[in-house]
Amino acid sequence: MVERKKRIRKKAEKIGITDEKSHIVESIDSKKVEIEKTNDINKIIDIDKENIIEKPGEIEKTDSDYINVKNIKESKEIGVNKKIIEDNDKERLIRETKSNDLSDTKTENINNETAGEQNDKDLEEIQNKQIKMAVFFMIGVILILVLVFFIKGNFIDKFNYKGLVFQKTQLGDIMFYSTRFPVVEVTGQVIGDYAINLRNDPRKLAFISINTTNEKIEFAIDKGKYDPVYISLNPFMKNCEDSGLALLELSGFLKDSGLEVRSSVTDKAYAEANNLIQRWCYNSAFDTVIIITSGNITTINEIAPNCYEIVFKECEILQASERFMLVVLEDYASRFKR
Repeated sequence: MVERKKRIRKKAEKIGITDEKSHIVESIDSKKVEIEKTNDINKIIDIDKENIIEKPGEIEKTDSDYINVKNIKESKEIGVNKKIIEDNDKERLIRETKSNDLSDTKTENINNETAGEQNDKDLEEIQNKQIKMAVFFMIGVILILVLVFFIKGNFIDKFNYKGLVFQKTQLGDIMFYSTRFPVVEVTGQVIGDYAINLRNDPRKLAFISINTTNEKIEFAIDKGKYDPVYISLNPFMKNCEDSGLALLELSGFLKDSGLEVRSSVTDKAYAEANNLIQRWCYNSAFDTVIIITSGNITTINEIAPNCYEIVFKECEILQASERFMLVVLEDYASRFKR
Protein backbone atom coordinates (compact mmCIF):
# COMPACT_ATOMS: atom_id res chain seq x y z
CA MET A 1 0.00 0.00 0.00
CA VAL A 2 2.90 2.34 0.82
CA GLU A 3 4.52 1.51 -2.46
CA ARG A 4 1.33 2.30 -4.25
CA LYS A 5 1.11 5.68 -2.65
CA LYS A 6 4.72 6.40 -3.50
CA ARG A 7 4.11 5.47 -7.09
CA ILE A 8 1.12 7.81 -7.26
CA ARG A 9 3.07 10.69 -5.72
CA LYS A 10 5.87 10.18 -8.23
CA LYS A 11 3.44 10.38 -11.08
CA ALA A 12 1.87 13.48 -9.55
CA GLU A 13 5.22 15.16 -9.11
CA LYS A 14 6.22 14.24 -12.60
CA ILE A 15 3.29 16.17 -14.03
CA GLY A 16 3.64 19.01 -11.50
CA ILE A 17 1.10 18.09 -8.88
CA THR A 18 2.05 19.13 -5.36
CA ASP A 19 1.68 17.14 -2.19
CA GLU A 20 -1.47 19.02 -1.43
CA LYS A 21 -3.23 17.54 -4.41
CA SER A 22 -1.67 14.11 -4.43
CA HIS A 23 -4.34 12.80 -2.06
CA ILE A 24 -6.92 13.48 -4.76
CA VAL A 25 -5.11 11.16 -7.13
CA GLU A 26 -4.85 8.58 -4.36
CA SER A 27 -8.50 9.01 -3.64
CA ILE A 28 -9.38 8.57 -7.32
CA ASP A 29 -7.24 5.49 -7.60
CA SER A 30 -8.73 3.94 -4.51
CA LYS A 31 -12.22 4.77 -5.75
CA LYS A 32 -11.53 3.03 -8.94
CA VAL A 33 -10.34 0.01 -7.03
CA GLU A 34 -13.49 0.17 -4.92
CA ILE A 35 -15.69 0.34 -7.96
CA GLU A 36 -13.90 -2.54 -9.62
CA LYS A 37 -14.27 -4.63 -6.43
CA THR A 38 -18.05 -4.03 -6.39
CA ASN A 39 -18.35 -5.93 -9.70
CA ASP A 40 -21.36 -3.69 -10.49
CA ILE A 41 -23.10 -3.60 -13.91
CA ASN A 42 -21.85 -0.02 -14.29
CA LYS A 43 -18.27 -1.22 -14.49
CA ILE A 44 -18.37 0.31 -17.97
CA ILE A 45 -17.61 3.68 -16.32
CA ASP A 46 -13.92 4.06 -16.97
CA ILE A 47 -12.10 6.00 -14.33
CA ASP A 48 -8.69 6.32 -15.82
CA LYS A 49 -6.43 8.12 -13.40
CA GLU A 50 -3.78 8.60 -16.04
CA ASN A 51 -6.23 10.42 -18.33
CA ILE A 52 -7.30 12.57 -15.42
CA ILE A 53 -3.70 13.22 -14.37
CA GLU A 54 -2.86 14.20 -17.98
CA LYS A 55 -5.52 16.94 -17.68
CA PRO A 56 -4.34 18.90 -14.66
CA GLY A 57 -6.73 21.73 -15.36
CA GLU A 58 -9.63 19.43 -14.59
CA ILE A 59 -8.28 17.87 -11.39
CA GLU A 60 -10.39 19.97 -9.15
CA LYS A 61 -13.56 19.13 -11.13
CA THR A 62 -12.99 15.40 -11.28
CA ASP A 63 -12.54 15.30 -7.58
CA SER A 64 -16.06 16.41 -7.07
CA ASP A 65 -17.19 14.12 -9.85
CA TYR A 66 -15.64 11.12 -8.17
CA ILE A 67 -17.12 12.19 -4.96
CA ASN A 68 -20.53 12.04 -6.71
CA VAL A 69 -19.91 8.78 -8.52
CA LYS A 70 -22.73 7.23 -6.63
CA ASN A 71 -25.07 9.90 -7.87
CA ILE A 72 -23.90 9.37 -11.44
CA LYS A 73 -24.39 5.65 -11.06
CA GLU A 74 -27.88 6.17 -9.74
CA SER A 75 -28.60 8.57 -12.60
CA LYS A 76 -27.38 5.97 -15.06
CA GLU A 77 -29.54 3.35 -13.43
CA ILE A 78 -32.51 5.69 -13.57
CA GLY A 79 -31.79 6.37 -17.26
CA VAL A 80 -31.44 2.69 -17.99
CA ASN A 81 -34.62 1.91 -16.07
CA LYS A 82 -36.41 4.71 -17.85
CA LYS A 83 -35.22 3.36 -21.16
CA ILE A 84 -36.33 -0.12 -20.15
CA ILE A 85 -39.72 1.28 -19.16
CA GLU A 86 -39.95 3.14 -22.41
CA ASP A 87 -38.94 0.02 -24.31
CA ASN A 88 -41.50 -1.99 -22.36
CA ASP A 89 -44.11 0.65 -23.11
CA LYS A 90 -43.18 0.51 -26.77
CA GLU A 91 -43.34 -3.28 -26.77
CA ARG A 92 -46.67 -3.20 -24.97
CA LEU A 93 -47.95 -0.60 -27.43
CA ILE A 94 -46.70 -2.72 -30.31
CA ARG A 95 -48.36 -5.83 -28.81
CA GLU A 96 -51.58 -3.92 -28.26
CA THR A 97 -51.41 -2.54 -31.77
CA LYS A 98 -50.77 -6.01 -33.17
CA SER A 99 -53.52 -7.39 -30.99
CA ASN A 100 -55.88 -4.69 -32.22
CA ASP A 101 -54.77 -5.32 -35.78
CA LEU A 102 -55.33 -9.02 -35.33
CA SER A 103 -58.69 -8.34 -33.77
CA ASP A 104 -59.59 -5.96 -36.58
CA THR A 105 -58.34 -8.47 -39.14
CA LYS A 106 -60.33 -11.24 -37.49
CA THR A 107 -63.41 -9.03 -37.35
CA GLU A 108 -62.86 -8.08 -40.97
CA ASN A 109 -62.45 -11.73 -41.93
CA ILE A 110 -65.62 -12.60 -40.05
CA ASN A 111 -67.42 -9.73 -41.78
CA ASN A 112 -66.01 -10.86 -45.10
CA GLU A 113 -67.11 -14.43 -44.43
CA THR A 114 -70.55 -13.21 -43.43
CA ALA A 115 -70.71 -11.01 -46.50
CA GLY A 116 -69.46 -13.93 -48.63
CA GLU A 117 -72.13 -16.22 -47.20
CA GLN A 118 -74.76 -13.57 -47.87
CA ASN A 119 -73.45 -13.12 -51.39
CA ASP A 120 -73.55 -16.89 -51.91
CA LYS A 121 -77.14 -16.98 -50.68
CA ASP A 122 -78.07 -14.07 -52.96
CA LEU A 123 -76.33 -15.75 -55.88
CA GLU A 124 -78.09 -19.04 -55.14
CA GLU A 125 -81.45 -17.26 -55.02
CA ILE A 126 -80.71 -15.56 -58.33
CA GLN A 127 -79.70 -18.89 -59.87
CA ASN A 128 -82.85 -20.57 -58.54
CA LYS A 129 -84.97 -17.79 -60.02
CA GLN A 130 -83.17 -18.12 -63.35
CA ILE A 131 -83.66 -21.90 -63.33
CA LYS A 132 -87.36 -21.48 -62.56
CA MET A 133 -87.70 -18.91 -65.32
CA ALA A 134 -85.87 -21.22 -67.74
CA VAL A 135 -88.14 -24.15 -66.80
CA PHE A 136 -91.29 -22.03 -67.19
CA PHE A 137 -89.96 -20.74 -70.50
CA MET A 138 -89.29 -24.27 -71.77
CA ILE A 139 -92.72 -25.43 -70.64
CA GLY A 140 -94.26 -22.43 -72.38
CA VAL A 141 -92.37 -23.16 -75.58
CA ILE A 142 -93.42 -26.83 -75.48
CA LEU A 143 -97.06 -25.88 -74.91
CA ILE A 144 -96.91 -23.37 -77.75
CA LEU A 145 -95.37 -25.96 -80.08
CA VAL A 146 -97.97 -28.55 -79.09
CA LEU A 147 -100.74 -26.02 -79.63
CA VAL A 148 -99.30 -24.97 -82.98
CA PHE A 149 -99.01 -28.58 -84.16
CA PHE A 150 -102.51 -29.33 -82.88
CA ILE A 151 -104.02 -26.34 -84.67
CA LYS A 152 -101.98 -26.98 -87.79
CA GLY A 153 -102.80 -30.69 -87.86
CA ASN A 154 -106.49 -30.36 -87.04
CA PHE A 155 -107.50 -27.06 -88.59
CA ILE A 156 -104.91 -26.03 -91.16
CA ASP A 157 -103.54 -29.31 -92.54
CA LYS A 158 -106.80 -31.19 -92.19
CA PHE A 159 -109.87 -30.36 -94.25
CA ASN A 160 -113.10 -31.86 -95.52
CA TYR A 161 -113.77 -32.25 -99.23
CA LYS A 162 -117.19 -33.55 -100.30
CA GLY A 163 -117.51 -35.96 -97.41
CA LEU A 164 -113.83 -37.01 -97.43
CA VAL A 165 -111.40 -35.89 -94.73
CA PHE A 166 -107.97 -35.07 -96.15
CA GLN A 167 -104.74 -34.69 -94.25
CA LYS A 168 -101.92 -32.62 -95.75
CA THR A 169 -98.49 -34.13 -95.14
CA GLN A 170 -95.11 -33.07 -96.46
CA LEU A 171 -92.36 -35.61 -97.08
CA GLY A 172 -89.20 -33.85 -98.19
CA ASP A 173 -90.12 -31.59 -101.08
CA ILE A 174 -93.30 -33.51 -101.91
CA MET A 175 -96.69 -32.58 -100.47
CA PHE A 176 -99.27 -35.34 -100.12
CA TYR A 177 -103.02 -35.05 -99.60
CA SER A 178 -104.14 -38.28 -97.96
CA THR A 179 -107.51 -39.77 -97.21
CA ARG A 180 -109.08 -43.15 -96.52
CA PHE A 181 -112.23 -44.48 -98.09
CA PRO A 182 -114.30 -47.66 -97.69
CA VAL A 183 -114.09 -50.43 -100.31
CA VAL A 184 -117.65 -51.48 -101.17
CA GLU A 185 -118.81 -54.57 -103.10
CA VAL A 186 -121.62 -54.59 -105.63
CA THR A 187 -123.95 -55.73 -102.89
CA GLY A 188 -123.05 -52.66 -100.85
CA GLN A 189 -121.02 -54.58 -98.30
CA VAL A 190 -117.88 -52.83 -97.03
CA ILE A 191 -114.93 -55.17 -97.35
CA GLY A 192 -112.21 -52.79 -96.12
CA ASP A 193 -110.79 -49.35 -96.55
CA TYR A 194 -108.17 -47.87 -98.76
CA ALA A 195 -105.73 -45.03 -98.26
CA ILE A 196 -104.98 -42.77 -101.15
CA ASN A 197 -102.24 -40.16 -101.41
CA LEU A 198 -102.81 -37.45 -103.99
CA ARG A 199 -100.10 -35.10 -105.20
CA ASN A 200 -102.57 -32.27 -105.82
CA ASP A 201 -104.88 -30.43 -103.47
CA PRO A 202 -108.36 -31.77 -104.34
CA ARG A 203 -109.83 -28.31 -103.81
CA LYS A 204 -107.65 -26.97 -106.63
CA LEU A 205 -108.77 -29.58 -109.17
CA ALA A 206 -112.27 -28.16 -109.53
CA PHE A 207 -111.23 -26.39 -112.75
CA ILE A 208 -111.37 -29.76 -114.54
CA SER A 209 -114.90 -30.18 -115.87
CA ILE A 210 -116.83 -33.44 -115.39
CA ASN A 211 -119.15 -34.26 -118.34
CA THR A 212 -120.75 -37.52 -117.18
CA THR A 213 -124.18 -38.69 -116.18
CA ASN A 214 -124.90 -37.16 -112.77
CA GLU A 215 -121.16 -36.41 -112.58
CA LYS A 216 -120.52 -40.03 -111.66
CA ILE A 217 -118.37 -42.85 -112.96
CA GLU A 218 -120.23 -46.13 -113.45
CA PHE A 219 -118.40 -49.43 -113.82
CA ALA A 220 -119.77 -52.31 -115.85
CA ILE A 221 -121.32 -55.12 -113.85
CA ASP A 222 -122.05 -58.64 -115.11
CA LYS A 223 -123.84 -61.22 -113.01
CA GLY A 224 -123.30 -59.34 -109.80
CA LYS A 225 -119.58 -58.76 -110.39
CA TYR A 226 -117.55 -55.93 -111.82
CA ASP A 227 -116.21 -56.53 -115.26
CA PRO A 228 -112.58 -55.79 -116.08
CA VAL A 229 -111.55 -52.17 -116.49
CA TYR A 230 -109.33 -51.27 -119.47
CA ILE A 231 -107.07 -48.26 -119.35
CA SER A 232 -106.66 -47.55 -123.05
CA LEU A 233 -103.92 -45.14 -124.13
CA ASN A 234 -103.75 -43.09 -127.29
CA PRO A 235 -100.33 -44.20 -128.64
CA PHE A 236 -99.89 -40.85 -130.36
CA MET A 237 -100.68 -38.61 -127.40
CA LYS A 238 -98.15 -36.16 -126.01
CA ASN A 239 -95.55 -37.85 -123.85
CA CYS A 240 -95.14 -36.07 -120.48
CA GLU A 241 -92.89 -36.43 -117.48
CA ASP A 242 -95.80 -37.32 -115.17
CA SER A 243 -97.41 -39.81 -117.54
CA GLY A 244 -95.94 -42.90 -115.91
CA LEU A 245 -96.79 -41.66 -112.38
CA ALA A 246 -100.35 -40.77 -113.40
CA LEU A 247 -101.02 -44.18 -114.99
CA LEU A 248 -99.44 -46.06 -112.08
CA GLU A 249 -101.48 -44.09 -109.54
CA LEU A 250 -104.76 -44.56 -111.44
CA SER A 251 -104.16 -48.28 -111.99
CA GLY A 252 -103.31 -48.85 -108.31
CA PHE A 253 -106.38 -46.95 -107.17
CA LEU A 254 -108.73 -49.05 -109.33
CA LYS A 255 -107.11 -52.33 -108.25
CA ASP A 256 -107.35 -51.41 -104.57
CA SER A 257 -111.02 -50.62 -105.15
CA GLY A 258 -111.59 -54.27 -106.04
CA LEU A 259 -111.51 -53.94 -109.84
CA GLU A 260 -109.57 -55.98 -112.36
CA VAL A 261 -107.44 -53.58 -114.41
CA ARG A 262 -106.01 -54.28 -117.86
CA SER A 263 -103.99 -52.17 -120.31
CA SER A 264 -104.74 -51.47 -123.96
CA VAL A 265 -104.39 -48.91 -126.77
CA THR A 266 -107.00 -47.05 -128.79
CA ASP A 267 -105.48 -47.49 -132.28
CA LYS A 268 -106.17 -50.86 -133.91
CA ALA A 269 -103.25 -50.80 -136.35
CA TYR A 270 -100.79 -49.85 -133.63
CA ALA A 271 -102.16 -52.63 -131.44
CA GLU A 272 -101.73 -55.24 -134.18
CA ALA A 273 -98.23 -54.00 -135.03
CA ASN A 274 -97.11 -54.19 -131.42
CA ASN A 275 -99.12 -57.20 -130.36
CA LEU A 276 -101.25 -55.19 -127.93
CA ILE A 277 -104.93 -55.21 -126.94
CA GLN A 278 -107.07 -52.62 -128.62
CA ARG A 279 -110.08 -51.17 -126.80
CA TRP A 280 -112.51 -48.40 -127.71
CA CYS A 281 -116.04 -47.57 -126.71
CA TYR A 282 -117.74 -49.38 -129.68
CA ASN A 283 -116.05 -52.76 -128.97
CA SER A 284 -115.99 -52.57 -125.16
CA ALA A 285 -118.82 -55.09 -124.87
CA PHE A 286 -119.50 -55.43 -121.15
CA ASP A 287 -116.16 -53.95 -119.99
CA THR A 288 -115.41 -50.49 -118.60
CA VAL A 289 -112.98 -48.48 -120.76
CA ILE A 290 -111.04 -45.40 -119.65
CA ILE A 291 -109.39 -43.66 -122.57
CA ILE A 292 -106.47 -41.34 -121.92
CA THR A 293 -105.42 -38.84 -124.54
CA SER A 294 -104.05 -35.34 -124.96
CA GLY A 295 -106.09 -32.40 -126.25
CA ASN A 296 -106.74 -28.67 -126.12
CA ILE A 297 -108.52 -28.74 -122.75
CA THR A 298 -108.27 -30.78 -119.57
CA THR A 299 -111.59 -32.51 -118.99
CA ILE A 300 -113.36 -35.80 -118.23
CA ASN A 301 -116.05 -36.91 -120.69
CA GLU A 302 -118.50 -39.82 -120.94
CA ILE A 303 -118.40 -41.12 -124.52
CA ALA A 304 -120.71 -44.11 -124.04
CA PRO A 305 -122.09 -46.17 -121.15
CA ASN A 306 -119.16 -47.39 -119.08
CA CYS A 307 -116.74 -45.65 -121.45
CA TYR A 308 -114.96 -42.51 -120.31
CA GLU A 309 -112.32 -40.22 -121.77
CA ILE A 310 -109.65 -38.36 -119.75
CA VAL A 311 -108.29 -35.50 -121.83
CA PHE A 312 -105.34 -33.38 -120.70
CA LYS A 313 -103.51 -30.38 -122.09
CA GLU A 314 -100.04 -29.06 -121.39
CA CYS A 315 -99.10 -32.28 -119.59
CA GLU A 316 -101.82 -31.94 -116.90
CA ILE A 317 -102.22 -35.71 -117.03
CA LEU A 318 -101.59 -36.16 -113.26
CA GLN A 319 -104.20 -33.53 -112.36
CA ALA A 320 -106.72 -35.09 -114.78
CA SER A 321 -106.22 -38.65 -113.51
CA GLU A 322 -106.51 -37.53 -109.86
CA ARG A 323 -109.69 -35.61 -110.71
CA PHE A 324 -111.11 -38.86 -112.16
CA MET A 325 -110.21 -40.69 -108.93
CA LEU A 326 -111.92 -38.01 -106.82
CA VAL A 327 -115.16 -38.44 -108.78
CA VAL A 328 -115.11 -42.16 -107.92
CA LEU A 329 -114.29 -41.40 -104.27
CA GLU A 330 -117.14 -38.91 -103.99
CA ASP A 331 -119.58 -41.56 -105.18
CA TYR A 332 -118.12 -44.07 -102.70
CA ALA A 333 -118.50 -41.55 -99.86
CA SER A 334 -122.10 -40.72 -100.75
CA ARG A 335 -123.09 -44.38 -100.98
CA PHE A 336 -121.41 -45.17 -97.69
CA LYS A 337 -123.35 -42.38 -95.96
CA ARG A 338 -126.59 -43.84 -97.23
